[in-house]
Amino acid sequence: MDGYLHYYKKIFMRLLLYPLRIFPIKHNRILMHNDLAYNYSCNPKFVTEYLQKKYPDQFEIFFSVRNPKQYSNQNNIRFIKFNSLKYFFYTLTSKVYLTNSGGFSYIPLKKKQIVINTHHGGGAYKKIGRYVYGDTTIFRKDLLLSANQTTVFLSTCKKFTDVVSDSLLVPKCKFWEIGMPRNDILLNKNIKLYQSIRNKLKLKAGERLVLYAPTYRKYNDNYFKDSIAISYGIDCARVCSALKTRFGGEWVFGFRLHPCVANRNELPKGNIMDLSDYEEMQELLLVADVMINDFSSSMWDFMLTGKPSFLYAKDLEHYIQTTDVETPINEWPFPKSTNNDELEKSILEFDAIQYEKNVKKHYAELGGCESGKATQLVGDYIHESCF
Repeated sequence: MDGYLHYYKKIFMRLLLYPLRIFPIKHNRILMHNDLAYNYSCNPKFVTEYLQKKYPDQFEIFFSVRNPKQYSNQNNIRFIKFNSLKYFFYTLTSKVYLTNSGGFSYIPLKKKQIVINTHHGGGAYKKIGRYVYGDTTIFRKDLLLSANQTTVFLSTCKKFTDVVSDSLLVPKCKFWEIGMPRNDILLNKNIKLYQSIRNKLKLKAGERLVLYAPTYRKYNDNYFKDSIAISYGIDCARVCSALKTRFGGEWVFGFRLHPCVANRNELPKGNIMDLSDYEEMQELLLVADVMINDFSSSMWDFMLTGKPSFLYAKDLEHYIQTTDVETPINEWPFPKSTNNDELEKSILEFDAIQYEKNVKKHYAELGGCESGKATQLVGDYIHESCF
């Protein structure tokens, strides 16, 4: 019943918004939407900044966010509220609509409009789409509302293409295997950017950052409940001590909640730097020296840097039993632990040479296709499509 209600709500919205199609498409207008966090970050932000730099004053860019008052309108970029009348108007009059997930399935777009889905996760780990919410006839119809309007879907690896095409019913011919724009800064070293982010975080010379970024978890595994924060009782001081013993230097423990987490009651105890409200995750990945997470696809992004990444989750076995994954967890190249003793041991016994081999093998097996120039390719594609 919920599936039917969800689908027909979208059909109703399409009918309600249909009269807005009377307004013409503006050839240089673009609408950017971060459907993951509803803020100015992720792939839409990186493409926006490329367009501003490479093609100044040529585009009229609208960026949908949850709270436009948090941002100041710039030369050719205006912030608008997601799902407002302005959002619907500018979506239906933009030549290009770029999203990192969704936000358009209930909008009656025109055939001349271009929809680019950059997605927001790399690799092929957790199952999505019809393998999570049920492979029913009505849900397939729901998925096709987005799939049929999608022009281009970015992919980080060949397995991602296969999995997402099957899970979201997007034809394989629509996938562009160039990686994600947000990962370009992880592949292309920029010392000035690296140092500016460290300065922003107030990291002292010689201090090293370990970033703990567990993904969101659903209450009692119910995908329709609010997501909750999980710290797994990680011992911050013990982690930093082990890192100092294994890698040297002084360590700062940074903690970041997933942007979809609704319940933020649980935080790690100890001397931590709460980075949950830091908008751009990729900047944190760029400056972090070590990452610890559980099942977040950000491990794919961080893997591109070559720096050590550890998997830590008390409910590892439960997760394996209750959550279907596309790539078995035992094939993930990251040292795994379920308690603080195991995590400490993983850090102290970390084998850099073996880790590098495992990462390269994993990337090859998934058919990795991160180009390091996805931002440029997407930006130039948009320019060619508009002019």
